[in-house]
Amino acid sequence: MRKKKPINIFSKLIKKSSIAGIIFLLFTALYQMGDTAYSDQTAELPSSEHPVRLYSNQSSDDLAQLYLEAIKSAKQSVTLVIYSLLDHRVIAALQQKALAGIPVHIICDAKASPGISRKLPNATIVKRIAKGLTHQKILIIDQNKILLGSANMTHDSLRSHGNLVVGLENPGLAKLMVAKARSMDDEGKYEALKHQIVKAGTQTVELWELPDDSGAVERVVQLLRAAKKSIRIAMFTWTRTDFTQELIHASLRGVKVETVIDRYSGKGASAKIVKMLQGGKIPVHFNTTQGLLHYKLAYIDEEILVNGSANWTNAAFKDNDDVFLVIYPLTNEQRTKMNQLWQTIWQQSIQA
Repeated sequence: MRKKKPINIFSKLIKKSSIAGIIFLLFTALYQMGDTAYSDQTAELPSSEHPVRLYSNQSSDDLAQLYLEAIKSAKQSVTLVIYSLLDHRVIAALQQKALAGIPVHIICDAKASPGISRKLPNATIVKRIAKGLTHQKILIIDQNKILLGSANMTHDSLRSHGNLVVGLENPGLAKLMVAKARSMDDEGKYEALKHQIVKAGTQTVELWELPDDSGAVERVVQLLRAAKKSIRIAMFTWTRTDFTQELIHASLRGVKVETVIDRYSGKGASAKIVKMLQGGKIPVHFNTTQGLLHYKLAYIDEEILVNGSANWTNAAFKDNDDVFLVIYPLTNEQRTKMNQLWQTIWQQSIQA
């Protein structure tokens, strides 16, 4: 049996005298191997024709490929605000852009992304140590396209955990978000960005940065109080009793309320909320999937979507660098996707 010739990466490395050349070839090799693994699937990024797109790995979207293609498309700049950056393919893609002369600016939680400066020597990296977590998951390409949601840049989060990401094309909003991101320093300081309301095609998109805006809690309460037909919540960690009480009130006035909580959190940090919901006769389910149920979403009246990095906890709204979007009215395509996603989440769960 003929032996296959090994990939001749190291011989190429030896021929390069500079460390930069070695790093470039190594990361390019990793990046290309990652590309090959996902070459049969492409991700449609948001565009002027489709300024708002939704992506979930429980809807058969490849989140890893989505982020790789977004980074690969960058021509002017890449800005990433992230809790945990560990996925080697994403890191390789970022390093390749940095070596190509594209400014790459990364803000991450100091404890959740160990060794990142060594892995990305050509990027600008701010490792934050703040009062709370640097918990946002925001990628901005060319100050134009935004990917924002619940997914961290780790292998498991992109491939096996339940996550929802919103793709948005809006240069005005992107520039404001980049300005805030680049004001964030390693001591936890930053320039606050109050909530923004923009138009994206026929839709309205609200951006709520936390803990910048004290009105964020009241906005969630308003949305829950205004619900007329249905509220569906998928949440990783949930400790806020005020939001829970609003759901109980909504159920009492005839709104159909359904909740799914991560099974580990539901038996731990979120156990008190599980009991409150059950006491209010609201169905509570735990996921049965292998990965975490990592969503932080509320789907209201099949018209409004709340999604981002913020769990329903006090820390998310008071201490952490977190963020969420409110999108309405959902298009027919988005409504179909959310209905299918919810059906999958509900079917892959059991009563608590």
